Amino acid sequence: MCLITAHAKALRENKALSLKLRELEAQVASLTPPVVAPVPASETITMSRDEFLAALSKFGVIPMTIAAAPQDSTARLASKAELDRIASHLTSPYSYYKLDLLDCEDFGLAGQLKAGALEVSVRLGEGFVPDPFNPGKIIYHGFCVTLDRDLNMWLLEPNDGFPHAGKWFAPGENGYQIDKVFI
Repeated sequence: MCLITAHAKALRENKALSLKLRELEAQVASLTPPVVAPVPASETITMSRDEFLAALSKFGVIPMTIAAAPQDSTARLASKAELDRIASHLTSPYSYYKLDLLDCEDFGLAGQLKAGALEVSVRLGEGFVPDPFNPGKIIYHGFCVTLDRDLNMWLLEPNDGFPHAGKWFAPGENGYQIDKVFI
């Protein structure tokens, strides 16, 4: 084989290997969850638990915990833009659902945990919602709730099996009526 033919063959093999390497890198990238940056402090405000509950009480929402045993003493509230940025990262796969073991309030608590890791306060909320599997039926359900820096209340469905999951919406939208918050 002449040197020119051998060189051409090596270039083709190198091109094929480069293409295969790019395909493998793309597969690895698709398996790696995206890294979500925490909400910057400049995009949040901090308020006391009592202030947070007072703001929620204006919407008729009461705490699930007793006053003598509060969960957190402060809340860190983000701008609506930052809440929108992290919203989809607060959901969990519907395939995790197991009645009475890993169900709606557990999905809400998982969303609360994920938000805390992103340095913003999101809490488990409960209230009445339309049953997505039985049209016309209303169920008591757990989901996520927060306030933005302007003290607007937002709800989020953390179970990605719901059509409106992973996006903040106002109370009343999607039929959600909140009455309790875990704080």
